[in-house]
Amino acid sequence: MPDAVRRDLHKLILLLAAGYNFAFGAWVVLRPGDFFDLFLIDPPNHPAIWQCLGMVIGVYGAGYAWAASRPELRKPIVALGLAGKILGPIGWVAAVASGDLPVRTFPLVLFNDFAWWLPFGLILLEGTRLAPRIRASAPFVCAGFNALGAMAMVLVLRHGLESESDPGARDAFIIDHAALWQGSWGIWICAALSLAAFYGWWAARLDRLRLGRSVFLITVVGLACDLAAESIYIGWAPLPGAIMRTAALLTGGAANGLYTVAGILLTLATPMTGPFRAVTWAVWISGLALTASTIAGTVTGMAVSTAALMILFCPWCAWMGWKLR
Repeated sequence: MPDAVRRDLHKLILLLAAGYNFAFGAWVVLRPGDFFDLFLIDPPNHPAIWQCLGMVIGVYGAGYAWAASRPELRKPIVALGLAGKILGPIGWVAAVASGDLPVRTFPLVLFNDFAWWLPFGLILLEGTRLAPRIRASAPFVCAGFNALGAMAMVLVLRHGLESESDPGARDAFIIDHAALWQGSWGIWICAALSLAAFYGWWAARLDRLRLGRSVFLITVVGLACDLAAESIYIGWAPLPGAIMRTAALLTGGAANGLYTVAGILLTLATPMTGPFRAVTWAVWISGLALTASTIAGTVTGMAVSTAALMILFCPWCAWMGWKLR
């Protein structure tokens, strides 16, 4: 197993976490009112408390930066960070339940906390007997979550998206089935994170350091777009037409396009022959078609290309796991 690529990806994850914490902390300290304006919340009477939280988040960033260059000592820092990222969502749920925060603040815990559970957990498991089994499951977990997401799209989400031409019917469906709507987008969040893990597993199997870094960075940008879109769908529904269009461009356009580019780069570096190669390229062609139809705003094109992509991608992903096992 190419440990060097995996260690490099772990380092990049921690550097990314450090950069994110520094940026978020600085934003909160320097512009404490922006968060409340963005999410349409009454500003606090004592913004200094919010600014202190930003300082704490920045200190965590310093810890992640220190741990990035010290693989033999990083686990305590990562464990401490993961503990905070588990407690954060618990506090957010309590605040939403009590009415202190609206659901539309969901991006706060998605980007600050939940999105880091998987990468931090994998870093902590590194070197254990369980780690190889979990890594080997990445393509199958990815196939499973995307299959669940496709089912959710057909059974639930399509009734609240542009595939439903009547805006009133869209809004009524989302309001009447709010928990089902939000849970279905939660499945797609898990699908996006599992895709990033699958790409990391695939890149490590190829033992190409530079390729692994390129794929990682492309996938991270795509993941950020994807999570932003899904947090909009969860927190701001029912959505005005302009916001729905923005979310669609983020996930079906930008995120899907970047995932497809990353997949093509991995494919070009992977020896393939026969039917498997043909199916692989059919997956990426479907991905490109979805990006093009989303940018063009063609609802029929988006529906057809999404169906083709999911029908091909889910079994192909499991097939890839078997081929590179």
